[in-house]
Amino acid sequence: MSPGVYLAVCVVLVVASTVQSSAGFGHGLVAAPVLRLLHPELLPGPIVVAGLAVAIGVARRNSTRADLPEMVPALSGRVVGNGVALALLVVLSDRGLSIAIGATVLAFVGLRWAGVGVPRTNRSLAGAGVVSGVGGTIAALGGAPMALLYEQHASARNFRGPMGWYTLFGGSLSVLTLALAGEYDADAIRDAALLLPPIAVGSYLSRWGTPLLDRGYLRPLVLGLSATSAALLVAGEIL
Repeated sequence: MSPGVYLAVCVVLVVASTVQSSAGFGHGLVAAPVLRLLHPELLPGPIVVAGLAVAIGVARRNSTRADLPEMVPALSGRVVGNGVALALLVVLSDRGLSIAIGATVLAFVGLRWAGVGVPRTNRSLAGAGVVSGVGGTIAALGGAPMALLYEQHASARNFRGPMGWYTLFGGSLSVLTLALAGEYDADAIRDAALLLPPIAVGSYLSRWGTPLLDRGYLRPLVLGLSATSAALLVAGEIL
């Protein structure tokens, strides 16, 4: 990676980690499509490690034991989704999988813009967890399905706690799944380490971003980030 590309990567990751540290999700949605263009070798392994590092900080600051029980169905679905992702990585192409994931997220966003609501039940949480497990492992878009479900039923303050547990657990599973798939060689580990300094900067900057989201900007952030990231992912694979 050249110094110029690394500088651009750092800028993207500062923004991405600021978003996730402020909102409880969004690191992969911001970073993955741009990093795929800047330096494709950063996906999926190194960027998933970076997302896990951000998730650890979010959970430490925002999540409590009381947030965990309601996320159990989603976390169970995430386990299933990661197993599906592992199987798909073996038999299908990354390009086709990325397009399918991006299209699915865009469909979810379209339903939300149309005013279609989904009740937050154990079944819907588990279903979102499955989709999230596949998307998070293959294309670093694991936060979108859960965020699109959860933003309908929670304020920004109540959103960060459960999402902190979810992204922490889900990121850990994705790293394990990718390790089992052989994605972490010496180069991937080195690249993951290079992503940590800008993440620390973004975590610090989130102290100014969090109050803004608490003023009612959660829904546009969730829908806007999800749609933009999914569209860029699909466009990047097609064009």
